[in-house]
Amino acid sequence: MRPIHFILMASISLLVPCQTHAAAKGKPSSPSDKSGKEVAAPGKQVVIEKSPEQPRFYGDVEYLLWWVKNAPLSVPLVSTGPISSTHHGLLGPPAEDAAESTVLYGAPHSPAQGGNDSQRFPAFSGMRVKLGYNLGDSQRAAIEASGFFLGSRSAGYSANSDGNGNPILGFPVYNSIPYTIGSMTIRQGEDSLPISIPNDPQRARANGIIIGAVKISNNLQLWGADLNGVISLYRAPSWTLSGLVGFRYLDLKESLNITGRIEGVSGFYRGQSGVVVDEFATHNQFFGGTLGLRESYSSGRLSVDLTARVSLGVSHEIENIAGGFTSVNFTAPSAAGTEGIFAQPANEGRSSSNKFAVVPEVQLKIGYNITPRLRATIGYDFLYYNNVLRPGDQIDRNVPKGQTFNQADPTVSTTSPSRLSKTTDFFAHGLSVGMEFRF
Repeated sequence: MRPIHFILMASISLLVPCQTHAAAKGKPSSPSDKSGKEVAAPGKQVVIEKSPEQPRFYGDVEYLLWWVKNAPLSVPLVSTGPISSTHHGLLGPPAEDAAESTVLYGAPHSPAQGGNDSQRFPAFSGMRVKLGYNLGDSQRAAIEASGFFLGSRSAGYSANSDGNGNPILGFPVYNSIPYTIGSMTIRQGEDSLPISIPNDPQRARANGIIIGAVKISNNLQLWGADLNGVISLYRAPSWTLSGLVGFRYLDLKESLNITGRIEGVSGFYRGQSGVVVDEFATHNQFFGGTLGLRESYSSGRLSVDLTARVSLGVSHEIENIAGGFTSVNFTAPSAAGTEGIFAQPANEGRSSSNKFAVVPEVQLKIGYNITPRLRATIGYDFLYYNNVLRPGDQIDRNVPKGQTFNQADPTVSTTSPSRLSKTTDFFAHGLSVGMEFRF
């Protein structure tokens, strides 16, 4: 029995090194199934490597270079003309030849020359920021929040006379209520609030030099924000189509400010001075629900995104009109009042209303992947807002001119000028340059 026991032990000792040597040469040291896949031996744990998770957060930061629809100028605001035939720039009778008057700023008014019915703004610089979150690894649904802001811009007109009252400057108005200065009655019809007039023997009233300055400023600011859900509707290796549903807010503020400064330097007007101001301000706030589609195509590192959406909701429209004057040695040593040029007690104050509005938007964006998680983009946007108040549309030039500077003492009109509350549309469009990221 001992020799047999010795032979059995020797055989086992030779078998173990042979198995270790085979494992060192790459032969499987653990059991395999018939397909050759490694299976876990009893009591042995197999580690399976997982593919890396896709980033859930994404966003972008963009610089905007946008343009907006011109500010409307619905009435002539500054005029000039020879004294001999136009009574310093009147746009109709009692001017003997109103065709010799010229509208320097504001809407054309036949038969006078010149004029422009809108004011162009310079390009606006701004910023847009977006942040999104994918609700699952499949990236078939996400939530996005974004906002943009355009810095305030101004555009307008200014003019100053020299020491002799040239050039002739005035605010052309239609006098709606007769008034009397001294022994002279000024009837209804075309008139002007003069800012600068030279000494001229053909003047209809007291002579003397009036010098002055005019400044008109249109101001605009636009911003907005939205919150959307994004749902994948169709997917292919290089093309996807997604639906958008959410909420949008837009905020459009504008103002039209008019200032006239006058000073009498000779004759009847020596020692007289005054300042008259108007402010027509509007504020439009849009609140609405959004529906849209986003199409994305990619090829290598290049990609193209096209987004079209429309928002339906309410436009909350606020209109604020204010005017006033201060004067020295007109009808009193000093005086002040709420009577401006086109802003008078009858139309001054604040009002608001709510109107149905539609805001469609189209966005095209081209991108280049710098890394799998960083993309440079350039794009174009067009945004439309169909129902807004704009300041230049709110001016009624039928005014009781005698109220300004208390030139006369008529009963303050409660009906003239009228409060118009006229609505129109608005659009903004332009370029964007930015960086998108995933993390």
